[in-house]
Amino acid sequence: MGTTFKRRDLKIVLEFWLVMQCLALGGCKPWTVVPIGAASDARSSSQNPAAFVDSIWSAKLVPAIVNSAIDAQTLLQAMSASVDDAKHRYGRNANGAAWYFNVKGEGTVLAVDTSSRNGLLEIGVLQRDRRPDVSIQIGPVFRGSALRDSTGLITFSSFVNQLQFADVADDLNNKASQIVLSPLDIKRLIGKKVKFAGSFEAETATQPLIRDVVPVQLELQSPQ
Repeated sequence: MGTTFKRRDLKIVLEFWLVMQCLALGGCKPWTVVPIGAASDARSSSQNPAAFVDSIWSAKLVPAIVNSAIDAQTLLQAMSASVDDAKHRYGRNANGAAWYFNVKGEGTVLAVDTSSRNGLLEIGVLQRDRRPDVSIQIGPVFRGSALRDSTGLITFSSFVNQLQFADVADDLNNKASQIVLSPLDIKRLIGKKVKFAGSFEAETATQPLIRDVVPVQLELQSPQ
């Protein structure tokens, strides 16, 4: 009886140990099991950022920005009255925090600031004085994700991770540099009239109010 009891106890202990090991392995999975359909969906949503930017730049993104852009003079007047009101009237809110505008207009180039790698073209739009009303990024380093986030065409759900989504913003800025800015002799634009369109992130209490625009169009106006 004693031997039988001990064997039965040992069997129970061994079975309990096996169950606990299975539970432990189940809670700490060394691999992830993904249904075939889900894996296929993930692969289909994964896109090469540079190729994606190439595919939408001319066909979708530039027309969307230009067609929805607010005239710079109108936007300056609205922002001078109330930046917050201008955001809600003309801007687009992304991720619950940042506000973006698409803007277009024309003005005189007052200065080219290359004191940092985030170079700026300073433009006078209102022509009331010699102070710039608009600054346009000319690189070689570009800040922000305005081109990616200002239209709603590009969403995080189209990509498999945050790195790809961030790469799209960088590749769009690079595209602006290559397509829009490279053909221009920027330093020779001082004193010239230009026509522009692009996107920027709104900031409160910054001057000029329209600041750090990433251009999708920048053209020298012919003298009249």
